[in-house]
Amino acid sequence: MKTNSALTGLLISCLLSLPAMAGTYKWIDADGNVVYSQNPPPEGQYEAIKVKPTRSTGAGNKSFDSKKWLDQSSADRKDKNKVKSAVEKSKKLRKENCDKANKQLQYYTLYRREKNEKGETVRIPDSKREAGVKEAKAAIKEFCD
Repeated sequence: MKTNSALTGLLISCLLSLPAMAGTYKWIDADGNVVYSQNPPPEGQYEAIKVKPTRSTGAGNKSFDSKKWLDQSSADRKDKNKVKSAVEKSKKLRKENCDKANKQLQYYTLYRREKNEKGETVRIPDSKREAGVKEAKAAIKEFCD
């Protein structure tokens, strides 16, 4: 009983593999068109063409270097992480600069006095206030989204 089922399985697998091994034929039809088919024409001349199996991109492909591919993938991942880190640092720095610029604008628009190096409260000159407001607005334009 086991032998019959084994033979049946072998016969079925052989029959299923026959279409995969079918040839390719080339001929010219009555209209002068070149025809390629897995079946030869019913009549007339034809050429049997041997088709070479294609190589896979996996382990069967001798030109595929998995170590090189892994190393390149690892390097690409590291580069992406570096870029991501740099972008995050840049965003953080832009936010800090934006906050500082807003505080500077608030300082020069709200306050008219400040303390000098000696600790004395003195009036802020209008020219200094205007320059500070102008600088703060430029920084806000550059750093704040």
